[in-house]
Amino acid sequence: MSANIISAVQNLKLAQEQFEDFCRQYPETKGEKLFKVYVGKIKWMFNDIVTHPFLTEEVRYGIKKEINSDIFAIPAIHEKVALLTPEQREMIESTLDAMISGEEVKIVDIKDINDGG
Repeated sequence: MSANIISAVQNLKLAQEQFEDFCRQYPETKGEKLFKVYVGKIKWMFNDIVTHPFLTEEVRYGIKKEINSDIFAIPAIHEKVALLTPEQREMIESTLDAMISGEEVKIVDIKDINDGG
């Protein structure tokens, strides 16, 4: 699935979450009424994307998974990666590249190796 499509879905999901949060914080305001309309439009777009016959079943399935994922995980990962050393970031990037290409990646606790586990 294209990174652009994934990013678009993530951005829409984030906007939806932010609009819904505003509505929870400021009920019965003009903003709530407006943003509920926008939330409805985003939900319509998600429904249209995952039911559109132009896309393959595999792509629609991937989009559904992305819609249902934790949208706040990506910014949290980004913040944590920024705290790593340049060498650690390179290692993370190499690991991600391997995972994306389908390689099996195992994380082993060094204590288990030292303990003979």
